Amino acid sequence: MLEYLLDGGPLMLPLLACSIAALAVIVDRVRAFRAAEADTVHLRARVTDCLDSGRVDDAVALCQKSRGPVAAVLLAGLDRYRKLLARGRAIIEIETNVKETMEDYAPHAMEPLEARLNLLSMVGSVAPLLGMTGTVTGMINSFNTMAEMGGLDAGGVAAGIAEALITTGAGLLIAVPAIVAYNVFAKKIDKYVLEIEQTMKDLIDFISLGRPQA
Repeated sequence: MLEYLLDGGPLMLPLLACSIAALAVIVDRVRAFRAAEADTVHLRARVTDCLDSGRVDDAVALCQKSRGPVAAVLLAGLDRYRKLLARGRAIIEIETNVKETMEDYAPHAMEPLEARLNLLSMVGSVAPLLGMTGTVTGMINSFNTMAEMGGLDAGGVAAGIAEALITTGAGLLIAVPAIVAYNVFAKKIDKYVLEIEQTMKDLIDFISLGRPQA
C-alpha cells in the first residue's frame, strides 16, 4: 500500500484524504440509519387505535418511546393537536395548525439522516477528477523524462505511466463505493419522506374526518 502511495505521486495524498472522508461518512450514516430504524407501520396502527378511542395522551406517549423521523414528526403533530383540542379550537383551525406544524418540523426530523451526505457526493465527484489529473501529470512526467534523456528511458517512462495508472485506479476505487453508498442512503431517505407524508395525511384525515382514510 505504501509503495502505491509513493508511486502514485503527490495527488495520492488528496485521494487518501477523500477515501478516509468517504469511509468516515459511510460508517457514520450506517450508524445513524440503524439508530432511526423503527416499525413505522405498527406505530401508525397503534396511534390510530389510540386516537379512535380518544386516548390522545397514549398516542403521544407511543411516539415519545419510538425512534426515527416518522415518530418525531407524528409526535410534533399530536402534541399540537392535543394542545389545540384542550383549548377548544375549531376543527378547521386545528387541522391547519397541525399540518403546518408537521410540515415545518419534517426537515428538522430528517436532518440527522441527511447530515454529511453532500460530502459523500462530493467525494464521488472529485475523486475521479483527481485521478484524471494524476493521469495527466504522470504522462507529462514521462514525456519530460524522455526529453531530458534525449530518447526513450524505460525506467523514467515507466515511473510516469505508473503514476498515471495508480492515480486513475485510486480515484475510481474511491468514487465507486462513495457513489453507491450515497445512492443507497438517498433511497432510504426517500422512503422516510414518503412515510412521513403518509403519516401526515393520516393524522390530518383523522382530524377532519374523524378517521384516517385508507
